[in-house]
Amino acid sequence: MKMRKAILCPVLALTLSASAFAMEVPSNTVIQNLNGSQQVVKVYTLPPESDPEELIEEPFIMEGYRYSFADITKEENLVEDSTIHKEVVTVETKSKDLSAILEQLEPTMDYEDGTYSGTLTLDHTSFHTEVSGYSSGTTSVKATKTIGPLDRNDMSYVPATTKKDGNTLTLSNVEWQVIGTDLVGETLVPASYQAVATYTGTASYSVANGYITTAEYVGTISRKDVDSITYRVTYLGTEDNSEEQRAGGSFITNFSFRSAIPFILGGVGLVVAAILLRALVRSREEVARLREKHETDEPDFDEREGNEE
Repeated sequence: MKMRKAILCPVLALTLSASAFAMEVPSNTVIQNLNGSQQVVKVYTLPPESDPEELIEEPFIMEGYRYSFADITKEENLVEDSTIHKEVVTVETKSKDLSAILEQLEPTMDYEDGTYSGTLTLDHTSFHTEVSGYSSGTTSVKATKTIGPLDRNDMSYVPATTKKDGNTLTLSNVEWQVIGTDLVGETLVPASYQAVATYTGTASYSVANGYITTAEYVGTISRKDVDSITYRVTYLGTEDNSEEQRAGGSFITNFSFRSAIPFILGGVGLVVAAILLRALVRSREEVARLREKHETDEPDFDEREGNEE
């Protein structure tokens, strides 16, 4: 088990190193002669946070030309999407009238959360209003009641209490009025009366201190962001008349060393893995062979006992 771990660790390290370099391999390489200018254009598509300076290579030789860095351009690849958003707001008013509520609310509102933005519109059907609190107290209540016609001004005809709006009031004053007369001899005398009774008392009340209204703003919000950046790195080439080029050059000088690094490391990793795996197999075969030989050469117990006699 220890030997297996020892083999896997360097193989894993080489694999990870190759993956890290492979991230910088261009997605496309174009060799062109544009208006007499020999060029190699390498195209990379990378995350926005990548450093484009790391893409610039040292001068390299390819197909008889020595190329040097000339220019780098970038193009942002945008991503756009939108969604419906709802924003709830709360306002306080002294009255629950719609006009008083609308005075506290703008018809639209701007929305921005750092990613999405847009304009939301007030939804008038979403209003919900409730009392924020109550105050209580008492107030004086007064009632007047006319009783009659009566045949005499007798207090027994006048009730001592009366009801108004659910409150009980007590008699506080009575005014008697003559509403009819009779002629007795040559003299007019009262024949009928009416009583104007006044009742007073107190009543409790509660009044709303104010109102709270919740309302919703609804609308479409959208975002526009940079998903990735495409870099085009241009190298200008001049004919390479070096002795190495005249001799045919080598594989490494004919290609960008930096571009070939992932493949070199990948190949080295595979070779090392194959060698280590073969060594592990051979060591296991050797152990098995020695164990088998040891079991074959060792005499059994009966043979050793016979030899001793």
